[in-house]
Amino acid sequence: MSGVTDRLAVVAERRFAGVRAELAHPAKHPRTAVVLGRLLGAAFLICFATGLYSHFLQDPLPGMVFPTRPVWLYQASQGVHVTVGIALLPLLFAKLWTVYPKLFEWPPVRSIPHAIERTSIAVLVAVAVMEPLIGLVNTYQWYPWEFSFRRTHFALAWVLVGALAVHVAVKLPDIVRYWRRGSDAPESADSATPAPREGDADA
Repeated sequence: MSGVTDRLAVVAERRFAGVRAELAHPAKHPRTAVVLGRLLGAAFLICFATGLYSHFLQDPLPGMVFPTRPVWLYQASQGVHVTVGIALLPLLFAKLWTVYPKLFEWPPVRSIPHAIERTSIAVLVAVAVMEPLIGLVNTYQWYPWEFSFRRTHFALAWVLVGALAVHVAVKLPDIVRYWRRGSDAPESADSATPAPREGDADA
């Protein structure tokens, strides 16, 4: 039985390696993922801050006091919130395009911490896609769902920030490694894209 299992594992590993090779592209590099991640992180934090301002302005906690001048402050805050929220979508899909070959890693789960990491990424991706999408639909004042938009949007924002914090903590070594422009650090062994070969840059 173990021989059959071993053969199946070898076949699966070869198939997954083939898929990764087919998906390989010079843009699918950790440096690209880090740059897009920086932009996404800043955008999410801006949306989170302006969203908190809007929420607590409408439902303040006891003792909360907000300035009433200038009168256009709320409009400016919401303008930034909506504009950055819409800009998140192409950035988010670009980041997913850069890293999705890693879905075909083999083995899919290497350890309990790796399983936790992949689960947290699944939560992060799901919430990161849903949050700006329902916000975009809200700008048209169209509600094809039965749940409360404001309560759900507010709750998902906290889930998103928490999942983002976990993701940054897990990926911090890679973020530091590829943070600066021109980083020539070699690819890790489990990278989705093979390291460029000598002479590729001149192709």
